[in-house]
Amino acid sequence: MTVLACSTGRQSTWEVKPTENAKAEGDTPEALATQGDEAWKKRDDKASCEAAIAAWEKAVALKPDDAATLGKLAHGYYFLADAHLRNGDKDAYLTTFEKGVSRGEAALAAANPKFKEHVVAGGKVEEGMQHLTGTPVEVEAAYWYAASLGKWARAKGFAVTLGNKDRIRGVMTRVLELDTEATFGKQGFFHGAVDRYFGSFYAVAPGFAGGDMEKAKNHFEKSIEKAPYYPGTRVLYADTWATKKGDRALFDKLLAEVIALPDQGPEGTDIAPEIKVEKEKARELQAQASERF
Repeated sequence: MTVLACSTGRQSTWEVKPTENAKAEGDTPEALATQGDEAWKKRDDKASCEAAIAAWEKAVALKPDDAATLGKLAHGYYFLADAHLRNGDKDAYLTTFEKGVSRGEAALAAANPKFKEHVVAGGKVEEGMQHLTGTPVEVEAAYWYAASLGKWARAKGFAVTLGNKDRIRGVMTRVLELDTEATFGKQGFFHGAVDRYFGSFYAVAPGFAGGDMEKAKNHFEKSIEKAPYYPGTRVLYADTWATKKGDRALFDKLLAEVIALPDQGPEGTDIAPEIKVEKEKARELQAQASERF
């Protein structure tokens, strides 16, 4: 794989190379990708989530320029860490998010040759985002890349978070520009994901680093307006904005709304695993309320 040094606390990976072991498997990239897709349907089970990732990894080992499957891997590693490793071994948590970042990088490079040319030549990732044209594969790759980078940086500590904030904000700003109703519908990419992210970003960042509680609130409310059925927005809203503001009433209200949501999302959304995980998070936050307020 192509690995370049990075000033933000990790090395960037822009290319995946096929491996001899993968060639000996005998499966086609398409069959392996489908196998991963089937396992992903049960991603709320850790073993199934890991099986999906393993199958997709075998697929991209055979077909390294498969941007769509690389994007699924970026999402898959993010979900594995966020859903199944958040209360466990910190090293495994960090490593899994970093894998999500690496697969997001490779997906971006595979999806857009001009972007790849820019970053391999040493250009800034956030500046290279202008080469993206707004295809769903590009948006998925960019979003899960930045989301994983943000979670990884935050877990690493304040200095690493500051070192990555401009890159993350630059990538997400471009994703926000490309997150159009014409491409993703009224709910936006992944159920209001970009506004949900900026809500958290502006709430968590200190003022000198771009934090803005009013902007945070506006983004959270916009995400809820786009996808009121998606619980993750309210969980983040409670965990970040309501906690920082000391608004216990809002904190309680948001978490109660999450727990009251149906276990299945609207038809066609396939988010039952996310709903299950976010309800678990909501209950964890409820148990922490006396410590937070």
